[in-house]
Amino acid sequence: MKKNRVSIITLGCSKNTVESETVAGLFIKNGFEITDNLKETDNIIIHTCSFIQDAQEESHNQINYAGELKEKNPDLKIFVSGCLSQLLQDKMMDKYPFIDGYVGTGNYYGIVDLIKKKRFFANTSCAGGVQNFKTRVLSGTSSSTYIKISEGCTHRCSYCIIPKLRGNLVSRTIKSVTDEAKALAAAGIRELNIIAQETTSYGLDIYGELSLAKLLRKLSEIKDLKWIRLLYAYPSTINKELLDTIYENENICNYIDIPIQHISKNVLKNMKRPLNTRKIIEYIKTKYPEIILRTSLITGFPGETGHDFNEMVSFVKENYFEHIGIFGYSDQELAPSYKMKNKISREVIEKRKEILAEEQFKNILKNNSLKIGKTFEILPEYVYGNKIFARAYFQAPEIDTAVIINKKENIRLGNFTKVTIKGYKNYDLYAERATQLLS
Repeated sequence: MKKNRVSIITLGCSKNTVESETVAGLFIKNGFEITDNLKETDNIIIHTCSFIQDAQEESHNQINYAGELKEKNPDLKIFVSGCLSQLLQDKMMDKYPFIDGYVGTGNYYGIVDLIKKKRFFANTSCAGGVQNFKTRVLSGTSSSTYIKISEGCTHRCSYCIIPKLRGNLVSRTIKSVTDEAKALAAAGIRELNIIAQETTSYGLDIYGELSLAKLLRKLSEIKDLKWIRLLYAYPSTINKELLDTIYENENICNYIDIPIQHISKNVLKNMKRPLNTRKIIEYIKTKYPEIILRTSLITGFPGETGHDFNEMVSFVKENYFEHIGIFGYSDQELAPSYKMKNKISREVIEKRKEILAEEQFKNILKNNSLKIGKTFEILPEYVYGNKIFARAYFQAPEIDTAVIINKKENIRLGNFTKVTIKGYKNYDLYAERATQLLS
């Protein structure tokens, strides 16, 4: 008898990827077959994102495409999970009458039972399957992956609807996270990227105190984990204990992703973000100069003046950040900023993005030039053409630059290897093999 086939389409960030991998494991456990072939599958699951307007549009487009496939194959079942379902709730079926069911963010793993039963909407707002990792099936072939340590958020940034979609902070226990990390290491994972809506509030809800440092120390004891990397850190919940923990443990990368969003106190106040952001960044780079920083910036927030923007440009010029993600403000109808006055035109937003990108590109060229002749340990991940693409400790997966090596070097993918930087082209570094290391 042919297995019931399921295709899972994951949209949005790495947090959604982890959720989809967990759901894939549940499907397999329940006797389903996972397939990437949308034209021959029996069920399509679309795990959606709605963080910004572009993400919502991508989710809508993907659902409509699935609807087109269903017109050709009426037996095809379509289910939607995640943030868009949570956002639209009871409007979902009105907008998409051709779908067969949908669940929100609170128990996305319920999609497995949904396929067996009838359409419904699960209106729970947080936590979901955050504790349920035992069924997780990794979707990639790399020796690097993500681990989700909590759900929801304690903060209420005025431009963000994540708390409406994901609820308040719900942390996993240290044991739950470390048990999953050990299982991942046993499966061949060597780099673990720590993710959550914001990682540095971890533990406040269950332990009554910031507990990320304790968690990281436990994870650092897992000998097969070569790199542990911290993403999505919130500025005001970064403390000395955390920084010392990163600095003192060899397998915790000297790397922190801290989305500061802006530097002008005027804009930060309107965003409902920490006003002492500059002080925090300067403290880290003064006391812990070896820690590489990545950030995200938003320009065009309502009320952002030319002076506010120029302050951000000046801050970028100071070159505190090895990597910067630059975004234009995106209106969200349910966010408080939607009702703010003094909106910035799209034309001005795009121009300001260009200016910021140009300044950061100057920093990248300078930073890359300083790496020439230096030797770094890298993780080779994939081959494209005659080039091997790899990353060093100062480069996070998917979002940062790469180290590129000629394929003739015959470096094994997934094996940590030492290379010497010989040059750079735009964003990426070019290297030659130095010494092969045991992984």
